[in-house]
Amino acid sequence: MRGPEIDRRRFGLLGLAAGLAATGAVAQESWPSRTGRIVVPYPAGGATDVMGRFAAEALAQGSNPRFIVENRPGASGSLGSAEVERAAPDGHTLLVATPATHVTNQFLREKLPYDPDKFEPVVLLSRSPLLLIATPSFKAASVAELIEIAKKQPGKLNYASSGAGATSHLAPELFKAMAGVEITHVPYRGAGPAMTDLLGGQVEIMFDNLQTALPQIESGKVKVLGTTSAERLPGLPNVPAIGETVKGYEALSFLALMAPRGTPEPIVEKINALVTASFQTPEVKPKLTALGVEFVPMTPKQLDDFIHAERQKWGGLIRERGLKAD
Repeated sequence: MRGPEIDRRRFGLLGLAAGLAATGAVAQESWPSRTGRIVVPYPAGGATDVMGRFAAEALAQGSNPRFIVENRPGASGSLGSAEVERAAPDGHTLLVATPATHVTNQFLREKLPYDPDKFEPVVLLSRSPLLLIATPSFKAASVAELIEIAKKQPGKLNYASSGAGATSHLAPELFKAMAGVEITHVPYRGAGPAMTDLLGGQVEIMFDNLQTALPQIESGKVKVLGTTSAERLPGLPNVPAIGETVKGYEALSFLALMAPRGTPEPIVEKINALVTASFQTPEVKPKLTALGVEFVPMTPKQLDDFIHAERQKWGGLIRERGLKAD
């Protein structure tokens, strides 16, 4: 009796596995079955919004229904993230996730309206460094000179950020911790006001993204001291990496597509494949370069591992320095 019972059980499990595989194949074939949406949890016009629109174009290939971009700003990306978390896990609602929404918010804020773990990592959209820039009148012409000045005048130098908890806040905090200096944080409500005060000389330095920093550098309104990438950037070979002076320093921003938890794996893989193929075409690749971002192909599993590593890195820094979002 044991033999036949075991056989029935074994064949039952095989049948269940075959049924699940068939269901996944059907889900992949039928997706997308209607107009989808990509939620950008920040205002229109910024880098997050632009990358969301590139992703939408990548998903609307051939006869696929189009994906529209919806901007849902508020609370450092929390409002848009919460909306996607509640959406049906069918691949028709996606989120452009940022370091704030899926790495740092959970450490900076006591309570979030969403759970960062209730998402399926889909595809990395971009990875980008920041540039350390300064007012032209600032005496330091290098990272080493900046450190020397900061050590002689602890807390007297100021750095601007686009807001507490932003990459432009955390990257300099990591720099301060690794360089052993104290520089005062001056948070602003957005990168625009921060840049305005940097140009006006109210603050001395700022860690800013390439897209907004390069025009100011080229016009001579600010000077660049270094990049937060591990190595010098191919497009800026004369700009040293901060890590050349502060060994091991690296701070990158990233954007990624995320789906509600439970989205079928075949759909996740199909979205990943469409974006990966599109972002490496001769039409799209130069546009990404012009934005100062890098596309690094990753599987959903590799993206999951990458985000986990970022949480360990920045979560540890936030706890050690007692950082909080305003």
